[in-house]
Amino acid sequence: MAELVTTDTRATAPGEGVPPIPGEVAELIRARAGERLAPLVHGLFRSSLALEPAPEADADGGGTDTDVADGEAVGRLGGLPALPEDTAWPEFAGRPMQLLAELDCAALAAAFAAPGTGPGPDAESDAGDWPLPADGLLLFFHDEWLADFTGRGCRVLHVPAGAPPRPAPAAEHGTPAVPAVPVRATRALSAPSYQDRELERLFPDDFLIALDLAQDLAEQLPRPTARVLGWCDTDTGRPEGHRPLLQLESAVLDADWGECVNVSFWITPDDLAAARFDRVRHGFEIA
Repeated sequence: MAELVTTDTRATAPGEGVPPIPGEVAELIRARAGERLAPLVHGLFRSSLALEPAPEADADGGGTDTDVADGEAVGRLGGLPALPEDTAWPEFAGRPMQLLAELDCAALAAAFAAPGTGPGPDAESDAGDWPLPADGLLLFFHDEWLADFTGRGCRVLHVPAGAPPRPAPAAEHGTPAVPAVPVRATRALSAPSYQDRELERLFPDDFLIALDLAQDLAEQLPRPTARVLGWCDTDTGRPEGHRPLLQLESAVLDADWGECVNVSFWITPDDLAAARFDRVRHGFEIA
């Protein structure tokens, strides 16, 4: 377990492969949790990738181009998938699913390893703990009807790059494509919320400490509208034994989800390590 740094308030390290914790956040944790438990809170922090629209991306609505002038694009949200001919379009309950994201694994890994992308001044390059594939594309589909509450209404495919965009097959009620939003990625700290048992278990005698600490961390750390890995930022249900793979708030996409305000994709640590994306589960939050 990393030691709490008290001689340098700029940042403190939560653990190997995770960007440093800003000094003001470390002080906040110490004030809430105390000297003994503060390092345990630090150890819960995870690395993630915050996704945001690429500023110079070609977003012409066609959903086929993810390039930007400076090479920062890591894929796009929405659009049409680069689905190989021998790969069937995912369906749920007889309906073609809707593509929510197409992400380039190599570009994500490069963003994760890039030096200086953490919130602390001492962030260094470290790709040794990158848990996703090193190449190919990850395609995230879900059932736009949000009709299943058991987590089965999604599909994540790991496919080779290079296939042309493919439109959805014909369906009785249609499967509208989400307008494409090319995105770039920045490595970012992610902290647990009061709903995460890992934080709650640190304070078995006073749950309010976990509640107040989680609120403080949520206010101090940036909350992106789209995040890869890390902790869950929303009030969607948390499947037991799973961690977030991708989470998207409705504000980042031009999609009609009715009263749904976010969707998320979840995976167990063992399945993540083995790249078993066929076992990913779906979550969503209704306002």
